[in-house]
Parts: sequence; C-alpha cells; structure tokens
Amino acid sequence: MPGPALSKKRPQILIPAYLFSFFFISIVTAQAASDPASHDSALGESVYLSVEEVKDRQTREPAPLFLDVREKDEFEAGHLSSARNVLYSEVAGMADTLPKDRPIVTYCIHSAHRAPEAAKTLRGLGFTNAYVMEGGIVAWEAGGQTIEASVEGQSASILQKTDRCAILAKPEG
Repeated sequence: MPGPALSKKRPQILIPAYLFSFFFISIVTAQAASDPASHDSALGESVYLSVEEVKDRQTREPAPLFLDVREKDEFEAGHLSSARNVLYSEVAGMADTLPKDRPIVTYCIHSAHRAPEAAKTLRGLGFTNAYVMEGGIVAWEAGGQTIEASVEGQSASILQKTDRCAILAKPEG
C-alpha cells in the first residue's frame, strides 16, 4: 500500500518544482536579453561600432562595406548611400561574394536583432571583419548623416514596423 500513497504525493511536489524552474529560467533569459553585453558575448567579442566609429572607418582604407539587412521595401525607402541590401536571413548564402579583406558593417533599423544576427553569421563563417552599427540607420540619421531612397526624386525615409505593415497591406492598383 505505500506505493500508491507515495505516487499521489509525487505530483504535488513536482508541480511547484516545475513552476520554480520555469520562472527561474524565464527571469534569467529576460535579463540576458535586456543586457547589451549579452549580444557581444553571443557574437564572441565586442563587434558593435558607434556611428562615430563608423564615420571614422569610412575615412580609412579599405572603407567598410555596408550591409543593410532589412527587407527590400525598407531599403528602398531609405538607406546609406553605398549600402548593399541583403536580407539578414540570406547572409550565409551569399557570404562567398563578400570581401574578407575589408570591414563589413551590418545595420537594420535599430540594429537590435537582424544586424547582430547577420554579423554573428558572418563571424561564424570566418569574417573577423564583420561589425554591427550600434543604433542602426536611426542612429545614423540622428547623428546628422544622410540617407537616400532607391527611387530618384523620392524623399528618403526610415520605415518603422507600422509603416511597413500599412504599405504591405495596400492593394496594388
């Protein structure tokens, strides 16, 4: 008889243990995600460059290659003048077309997710010269730097998520 009584108590003990584990892991994960240093460690080392550092690198040889890793419509609305548009999810597939002898600076809107992922991918493929522009295109423009649109005569702008959703929802015609 001790067996069944013991099995009835086991779920009562395990449920609080599972809940504690779930909440502990959630808290640790949330702290790591909100800590900018965790991005650096995920990339292996500090690969973030401020807008000032990027501007400084533009004056050196070889000048950096800018990879705008946003969607095509975001790029067309506004981008750095010499940037190349490559979706962050496609960076690995086209890495063989990128130079290993010149700095590569990735950016997106705020460089919070897509640009670090692209740089991490490049670093994993041996590109020790891959960096993330801290603050993305928003910081670039806020720092007084210009952006340009892909369509001649169109004013350059930075599409935020809500702008993109509105544009993508419009019917063609």
